[in-house]
Amino acid sequence: MSAMDVTTPDPAPMEEDKDYVMVEKPEDAGEDVSDLQSSLDTAIEMIEKHSVTPISDIATSVPAILQTVLQEDQDRFSTAAVSIKEQAIYNLTKVYCLTKNYEQIVGLLTGDVCHAFFSNVTKAKCARVIRQVLDLICDLIPEEYSTQETICRQIISWCTEQKRSFLRQRVEAKLATVLYARKEYSESLSLIDELLLQLKKLDDKQLLVEIHLIESKVHFALRGLQKAKAALTASRTAAGAIYVAPSMQASIDSMSGILHCEERDYDTAHSYFLEAFEQLDQLDDRERALPCLKYMMLCRILDSLGKALKLSAVGGVGSKTKKRDVDLSNIISPKQNLKYGGEDIDAMNAIAAAASSRSLKDFEATTKKYMKQLQTDILIKHHLEILNEQLLESNLIRIIEPYSCVEITHVASLIEMPLHVVEKKLSQMILDSKFKGILDQGKGQLIVYEEGDGDMAMEKGLEVIANMDNVVTSLFARSQILRSL
Repeated sequence: MSAMDVTTPDPAPMEEDKDYVMVEKPEDAGEDVSDLQSSLDTAIEMIEKHSVTPISDIATSVPAILQTVLQEDQDRFSTAAVSIKEQAIYNLTKVYCLTKNYEQIVGLLTGDVCHAFFSNVTKAKCARVIRQVLDLICDLIPEEYSTQETICRQIISWCTEQKRSFLRQRVEAKLATVLYARKEYSESLSLIDELLLQLKKLDDKQLLVEIHLIESKVHFALRGLQKAKAALTASRTAAGAIYVAPSMQASIDSMSGILHCEERDYDTAHSYFLEAFEQLDQLDDRERALPCLKYMMLCRILDSLGKALKLSAVGGVGSKTKKRDVDLSNIISPKQNLKYGGEDIDAMNAIAAAASSRSLKDFEATTKKYMKQLQTDILIKHHLEILNEQLLESNLIRIIEPYSCVEITHVASLIEMPLHVVEKKLSQMILDSKFKGILDQGKGQLIVYEEGDGDMAMEKGLEVIANMDNVVTSLFARSQILRSL
């Protein structure tokens, strides 16, 4: 999922998955549902004790209890009974996820277990339950994309048979997200294109916001930055006409920051990541807030170092910096460090320390030490490669600055890198006009020329020639007009 690859969070501990277990008893609507409530309470109690009992103990007993609730003989569907059966579906889904019984999950919604329930409730209730179950599955087994895809496709087929287009479109949006996570970008894009044609006719702006955001992520993964920006603009336009939940707004801001980061506008990217982080922090969504905080730190590092070194634009042998120019000691607040501290923040702090001291050796040691935290995220990995190039250029310029002629082997020994890597980088820097010089490969030397003033006579001569060319072109055009008269 995205930097954009999108990075899939680890499943949350099972003890914390109580948001989906609602134990409050519904009000009695005149129909006796005490037996159903008792069975549901028993199942919930067994699920909550799974952390201290073997998982195999609930693999068969709890599903049997919950299936009894859903397939009871009296066919009770009062308000109280429907509420109990709805919670039974959520808890049955949770049990199958805990026990990794994925085959049962696939057939749960479209099979016989939930058939009676879906046939006797309103279409709105049916759609809400199916979407809640899908969200629950994605939360509990986030890396089982094949299972998620199979479930989505079965629900889409069922919706097509039942002619429930509203629900089908939302499940197709979820399927597009799953395909994006599986890196099946072409199939995801084709599904998005079909959906957009339908949604624009219906003017469903809420779903348009989500679909355009997914489209932007897919194009970004395919390195189509212009199309990604266009899709994100469309998402923002649709979001401007309706109320957007803070979680969705945070996703839009985060994607905006990623695109600005790719354009190396790190200051603007930092402001977008800050907006996204503050919203997710208020929602107490640590899993999504932490990557935004890492991106904020990355932008601060790249922006400060780029301004100090001035390598990305001009370069030059005289490009120097002092440590205070890239002071990154207070890159995040103590409150943020206390709440989100861990290996991820330690990794970014170590990168900041290496960038501040312009130490290529420390930078490479940090990337090896924190490989999991730094290399799994595409955005961070890509921009750390840029940072590595900047640090390498900065160190090479600092080494060759005192010399007019120096052996390449000496430069390689000082920077502690292989000779062929140093030679290749120096030739690239000469071609990019980072400094003036030539490589004498016969003698294995680098000859550096001093930065001299330009030849004013040459520049003025070229300017006169350019002006004369404009005059001749203008006279030729006038003569053509006169001939045609």
